Amino acid sequence: MTEHILISQPEPGIALVELARGKVNAIDHRMYGELAETFDRLSDDPTVNVAVLTGRGHVFCAGNDLNDFRTMDTTSGELQMRNVRRAMFNLIDCSIPVIAAVNGPALGSGLGLTASCDLVVASEKATFGLPEMNVGVLGGGRFTARMLPQQAMRRLFFTAEAVDAHTLERWGAPIEVVPHDTLMNTALTRARSIASKSRYALTLAKQSLNGCEGMDLKRGYELEQTFTVRLSEHPDSKTAVEARMAALTNGKNP
Repeated sequence: MTEHILISQPEPGIALVELARGKVNAIDHRMYGELAETFDRLSDDPTVNVAVLTGRGHVFCAGNDLNDFRTMDTTSGELQMRNVRRAMFNLIDCSIPVIAAVNGPALGSGLGLTASCDLVVASEKATFGLPEMNVGVLGGGRFTARMLPQQAMRRLFFTAEAVDAHTLERWGAPIEVVPHDTLMNTALTRARSIASKSRYALTLAKQSLNGCEGMDLKRGYELEQTFTVRLSEHPDSKTAVEARMAALTNGKNP
């Protein structure tokens, strides 16, 4: 069990992961450890095909607990940053897809968590920013560059000013902006679509996409093909092919 991460299973195959620490879900060193453990457990849980990550209350995540920065020095800082990396990388490497349901401000590490998810649904009330320059630290740019072109990311980084969800979308972020009252329904709708797929296929797909993300087209596609061959030998693959062929035979649209 974790103190500040709440995990439930609202529907078969779907895990709901809620950040729940204080009023703004600021993350301290202990909570980073809980995040890392949470996504490790979800990776190994055969009953879950997809996870939805959101914040309890009115804030998704306001970033790091500033108290951790007050005492940080070169020695303690490296240990803390290693803990942060473990949490972020375990989210990225989680064997199942993770959907961010951004219900309010996602700042600093909150934006990092968002960018580490596989897809993002954002409330119209959500805001996004990198306030690190205003509190004497750095970080978050590389994660944000997964979602935004360089100059948009650098505007967030250098100004430390937050923007709303529609602005982030206009700048090129691949997010789905929805009315606040429909946020969780939309996120769960996307989750149901994913949860209906073979878990084995999803885990191979996640590995494939993560593996080829930093590659050029030729090497990336070659890697994807190796996962296609691996999946083709699994019974779930044969079942899916036969079901699709039967549907086409019965006159259903492709």
